[in-house]
Amino acid sequence: MSDKTVFNELYKERFGRTICEVHREMYDIMYDNLRLHPKYGELTTKLDEAYQMAKKMDAKLRQYKNNYDDGWWEKEREEAIKQKVSDRKNRI
Repeated sequence: MSDKTVFNELYKERFGRTICEVHREMYDIMYDNLRLHPKYGELTTKLDEAYQMAKKMDAKLRQYKNNYDDGWWEKEREEAIKQKVSDRKNRI
């Protein structure tokens, strides 16, 4: 597995490294160098658990985000402008 390139420069430039990418790289390093180590099974179990936690965290953050930036400011801006205009008119 050591001849496999996991890291993609275009991906890094656009999004940066992901926790899942780092987990995969760690697993590859462990497989290449530690698979005969007595603690290899324990380490991969912990790594698998951390990977699943990362996937759940990603899903939860996406749920919290709830399309926050998908046109949110354009809609919010219209409402803010309407409110400001209304407030100004009420002051006169």
